[in-house]
Amino acid sequence: MCARFPEPKGIEKDWSRSQQIYYCYHHPDYFCPEPYADYPSHMHIDLLERARGQGLGRKMMLQVIDILRGRGSVGAHVAVSILNFPAPPFYEKLGFRELVRTGTPSDGCIYMGKKF
Repeated sequence: MCARFPEPKGIEKDWSRSQQIYYCYHHPDYFCPEPYADYPSHMHIDLLERARGQGLGRKMMLQVIDILRGRGSVGAHVAVSILNFPAPPFYEKLGFRELVRTGTPSDGCIYMGKKF
């Protein structure tokens, strides 16, 4: 991505929306919880409201876990908004456990991990 979309130059306040996004490619805001070696893969799921509660999320997560395990990953981590109250119990049912919390109680993140 960085090779295809060069880092913008000039004054940041004058950047277009595209330039702002390109800047993020070169300066990602990403946190990986310790220990990295135990949870090297990052997972994410985002279902529309109408797709929730049907077991689709669970099926998708289990399928991705199987693929990651098959490719040699020893574990994965997820990051959920601290305000997303249904998320931690969902991941706990899949075997994830809380690793660390970052940010504030109103704008924070819970990192959870699962060893395969």
